[in-house]
Parts: sequence; structure tokens; C-alpha cells
Amino acid sequence: MSAPRAQPPEQSSAGAAGKAADSQLLMDQFLPRYDFAVVHADVLRAPPAQCYGAASELDLFQTPLVRTLLGIRGLPQRVVGTLRGRRKTATLQASRRTFRFKDMVGLGWILLGETPGVEMVLGQVSRPWKAVAASTDAPTTPEQFTSFDDAGFAKIAASLRIDPYGNDSSILTMETRVTLTDDKSRRRFRRYWLLVGPFSSLIRRMALRLLATEFRRSTPGRPDDGGV
Repeated sequence: MSAPRAQPPEQSSAGAAGKAADSQLLMDQFLPRYDFAVVHADVLRAPPAQCYGAASELDLFQTPLVRTLLGIRGLPQRVVGTLRGRRKTATLQASRRTFRFKDMVGLGWILLGETPGVEMVLGQVSRPWKAVAASTDAPTTPEQFTSFDDAGFAKIAASLRIDPYGNDSSILTMETRVTLTDDKSRRRFRRYWLLVGPFSSLIRRMALRLLATEFRRSTPGRPDDGGV
């Protein structure tokens, strides 16, 4: 008999500022208030330690479709760069051989904090609606990220979290929060997210499906629950 599946916890909110409820989420230490949030989660057939290791090492580039979607996700910046005459705009596909959650450090993201085996949180301050999203004054430490409030930017935090579920399964949650530092940036990000948001959500759902497939293959004696 298959283990019960989690209620679909995928959520998306935009426009109205939110505040995380009291919890032990590491992410709450860095971005407790936000304007946009996207959460994807599911039950995976692996104990927490195994699930955390596999999720941290999952290479999204192993699937051509995900690689293509990651390229589409960065399309707005490349289009704007081309229109402005920046012919040397680098693409993600050309510059990276793998794309794991931890690979984002060095791609404009910083490690904000980690509870080993439980949760990892990355952060970025940028202007994703622009051809050159990064800022030369972007924070490089968790303290700088937390205190940053210059107008014209998006503060983005992304987390990977594992919670135990039953005797030998886990709930994997991927969450992204965004807070904008002024009203003008909030309007710009909303337009940007209307284009990019669906691709970003699809990538996360496919990541969950890849992990579910990997665990089914590693435990062939278990019944197939259909994945995510």
C-alpha cells in the first residue's frame, strides 16, 4: 500500500505583503516579510538525510527540457541586452556544466545560512527585470543582505528544506521569497514575473519529479506511487 501523499502545498502569492508565521524556518531569519512568495513541496520516498543529500546534489542540467526552461527563464535579460547592443551577454548554458542548488553560489547568490541535513538558504539582491541584473554594490554577507534597503532592487531568498514524514519518507519544500525595496521596483518585478514565473514554477515541479524518480529507482521493491 502506498504511503499517503501530501496535500498539494504549492502556493503562490503576489502583490500583498506577507509575514511568515512563527516557525523554525531558517529563511525567516533573513526574509520574514516579503511581497512575492512561491512554494513547491511533496513527499519523497527517502529518509531525511538521504533526501537532503540528493536534493542538494540534483543537477537540473541532466534533463534537456529543464536546461531549455532555464534558458527561457533568462530570456528577458538576454533580449534587453541584445536590444541595447550587448552582444556578449553570457548564457547560463554556455557558462555552466552543472546546475545544482549549491551551484547558485557564485552566480550572483550568496549562502545566507544552513542547518546541515535540514535547510539551506541562499540570497540575492538584484534587478532581474534589467539586462544587467547584478549590482556592483550587492551584499556579500548574510548581515549585509538582511540590512540592505536601497531603492530600486529585489531582495530574493531561496530555500531548500527537508522535514521527516512517517518512518522513512520526507517532505521536501522549495520556497522563494521576494521583497522589493520601493513601489517602482514592485511594479517592475510584477511585470517581469508574469513572464518568468510560469517557467520558474515548472522547473521546480520537474525537480521534484526527478527526485521522486531517482528514489523509486534506488528502492525497486517499493510500489510506484506515480511520483509528484
